[in-house]
Order: sequence, then structure tokens, then C-alpha cells
Amino acid sequence: GWFSVTPEKIAEHIAGRVSQSFKCDIIVDAFCGVGGNTIQFALTGKTVIAIDIDPVKIDLARNNAEVYGVADKIEFICGDFLLLASHLKADVVFLSPPWGGPDYATAETFDIRTMMSPDGYPLDVLTVYTNSGCGEGCVCV
Repeated sequence: GWFSVTPEKIAEHIAGRVSQSFKCDIIVDAFCGVGGNTIQFALTGKTVIAIDIDPVKIDLARNNAEVYGVADKIEFICGDFLLLASHLKADVVFLSPPWGGPDYATAETFDIRTMMSPDGYPLDVLTVYTNSGCGEGCVCV
């Protein structure tokens, strides 16, 4: 859902901080969604591998990258990051998985299990981190 979109100013700030803080040429955006963070990373001059399990979001991200003029800096992959992670080579892996949406604020008790199937796709946060591909010399943010 649209509640998972990072506001543009925040995505711009994150991209700037990553660019200034880490020596990196290639960034993996593990859950790119419609491309907000991906585009901002590309605008800093980085090469971005943008992954999402939802083909509709990949199409939207590709269109958004064209609008921002950075499509040539981005490789889009429609797939499950958890299955792809061990095959990827990057300097930084950006992990911003979709969350359960604003309804959690009205819940009487917070149950993290309600966040584990955003947009109908299962998500295991520990597995995401473990399989992120972050090895020696790679930074997960």
C-alpha cells in the first residue's frame, strides 16, 4: 500500500547520508516498492539494484525512474530478495521492508505477526537480515 512509500525528502536525506557515510558504488534496494529510495540513491550517482516481489511495483518504479531521468542507473529485478540475496554483489544493502500500515496505531495490542504479510507477501525480518548478503565490506542500512 501507499503507506509504505518513503516521503521524498526523507528518501533524499537517507541517500545523502549513505553516499557520504559509506564508500560505495553499488547499492541494493532490497524492497524497492515504487522506487522512492531507489531513485534518490541513483540521483547521488550510484548504481542501484532495485528488487521487489510485486511486478506492479517494479513497473511503477521503472516508470518513476524514467520520470526522474535515472533509469539508466538502475537494474530492476522482480523477485524475492530472500532468494536472490546470496547471488548479489553490492557495497550497501538498503533494507526498508514494507510494514503493516497505519492500522497498527489503532490496535489495542501490538502484534508483530500482523506485519509479516505486507501487501499479501510473507516477510520474515530476521531472515531478511540474515540473508541480506551483507558480508565483509558490505553495509546493511
